[in-house]
Order: sequence, then structure tokens, then C-alpha cells
Amino acid sequence: MYNKEKLPFVSALLVTRNEKDYIRMSLMSLIDQTYPKEKYEIVIIDGGSTDGTLDIIQELQDNYNSESFSIRVVPNPKKILATGWNIGILSAKGEYVVRIDAHATADKDFIEKSVETMQRVDAVCVGGKLTSKSLNGEDNVISYVLSSPFGVGNSSFRVSEDEGYADTAVYGLYKKAIFEKAGYFDEKMVRNQDIEMHSRIKKGGGKFYFNPAIKSTYYTRNTVKKMLKQAYGNGQWNMVLLKGRSGALSIRHLVPFAFVISIFGAAFLGFLYPAFWFLGIAVILLHLGLGVYFATKKTKKSNQILAMPLLFFSLHIAYGLGYIRGIFS
Repeated sequence: MYNKEKLPFVSALLVTRNEKDYIRMSLMSLIDQTYPKEKYEIVIIDGGSTDGTLDIIQELQDNYNSESFSIRVVPNPKKILATGWNIGILSAKGEYVVRIDAHATADKDFIEKSVETMQRVDAVCVGGKLTSKSLNGEDNVISYVLSSPFGVGNSSFRVSEDEGYADTAVYGLYKKAIFEKAGYFDEKMVRNQDIEMHSRIKKGGGKFYFNPAIKSTYYTRNTVKKMLKQAYGNGQWNMVLLKGRSGALSIRHLVPFAFVISIFGAAFLGFLYPAFWFLGIAVILLHLGLGVYFATKKTKKSNQILAMPLLFFSLHIAYGLGYIRGIFS
């Protein structure tokens, strides 16, 4: 099937910190790849896990490490994603590097299809289709909210089935040399480091390519509180990014901020011109109506259809409030 001598060596990166509930399935998805074992390695960059994550990793190392295949762990003293990715890239032996999150799994042919795509297109990074699910069941309503284009936007990696060039990539396979040219991940960014990194790559002429045949799954936060906390943090760091590199964000990133500003603005201006209160109510009702419509695209269960518009609304409010907090960060 393969001409193994011509296949590039790939380093698969996994940044971890206290991920005992997810690490086994995430790491096993990288171990069980169709790509030849002697042509890739797994590098785990751990930020001092204390919950048993390292014990699970050690167990899998004992079971799968061999002369031709390596799972190795390197420390991440600063304990944040950006430093973890940079440490992983610098320690990688591969011509290409690819990464998934500890909350994610890769399909069995993830690396194989990524390499095949990279070898036939002009791009520095290729990525694929991301599906969101709940760890506790595929019909969890939070996973529906976080996989809906109304909930999280219309990025190609979420909604498209058409292969082609894109403005970004998720869990991408990168030419390692691109980081020497564009620089490494900004370690001042606690979140959204990939958005900032990709903006620099594009400014330097680098291209991103999307192939829906490259598949991975992200396991969503399984409580409303965790979902909203993540959205608030993403909004905050988007604003920090916007202030520093305005060209890094696209219009879809700014929609929740505009939504919150429109509601707050209508509420304030209503004291001067009461018509603005009706405008604000109309915006909210429109949002809830769209929430119902997009809920019916994800589920037929009446209780979930009733819950999802409120969750969409809460998610976008939390995201928008994060932007406001980011103004002062």
C-alpha cells in the first residue's frame, strides 16, 4: 500500500495538563493510526499533571513503545498551550508536525490523509472536518449547540463538505519549516494562539487547505457552566488579539460582540428614546427565533429544541461579555 521510503516522518503533538478523563481515548486515537508506525512519533508535552494523567501515559508507553515507534513526554514548565506547542515543535523529529487537543480524537486515517493531501497541494498547513460530541453521549444538547453554525460560526472545518483553500485549519498538519519563517506561537496569548499564528503565516504568503476527508472529533465541555466559561475566555482573548493584531480576526469572530453591544446600547438609549427598548426586544426575539430554527436542524427532541435557543443566547452573551472584559485586559 505504501512506498514507506518516500513517506515523510511526522511528529504528532499532544499538549496535556490534568486530562485523565480524556487522555486515554485521545492518545489511543493517535496510536491506532493507519500511517506506518516507523514514520511517525507521538510527543506529549505535559504541564505538570497531578491527577493521574501521567500514569495513563506511562501505561500506554509500556504497551506500545518499540524500536520503531516512540511515545515520549517532555515537560511544559509554563503550563500553557502556546509554550507547549512551541516546545513540541522544537523537539519534534518530523518534517511535518500535527496536533490535536487532549479533548479530541483523530480518525484512524487522520495522519495518512493529512500527508496525502499535503503532498498534492500547494499549502503549508492542511486540516479537515471537526465534529463536536459530548463525552457522555452524542445527543447531549451542549454538543449540539457547539456544533451548530449558529452557535459557533460557519468556519469551513465545521460546516463545509467542499475541499479547497481556506482561511484557517483545525488540528492541522504543518510543514515544520513554516515556524522558522513565520515565528512560533505567541506565548503571551493564553488563548487563541492559533488564530494569531495563522494570521502571521498568511501575511507571509502561506496557504491553508481544507479536506473534509481528514476527520477528527472534539469532546465538548459537558456542563453549561464550563461552556459559558470557555466562551467568556475566548471572547476576552479575541479582544486582546484584536487590539494587538486587528487583521487576525474575521467578521464572524466579532458577531457576538456586536450582538451584546446592540442589546446594551438599546437598553441604555431606551431611557432617552423608548423606541430603542422595542428595538432591543426585537433583536432578542429574532435571536431566539433563529435559535429555534437551527435547533431543529440538530435534533427532533422537543425538550432540546426548547433548551437550545436559550443556550445559544447564553453562549453569545458570554462570548460578547468576554470581548468587553478584553477591552480592559
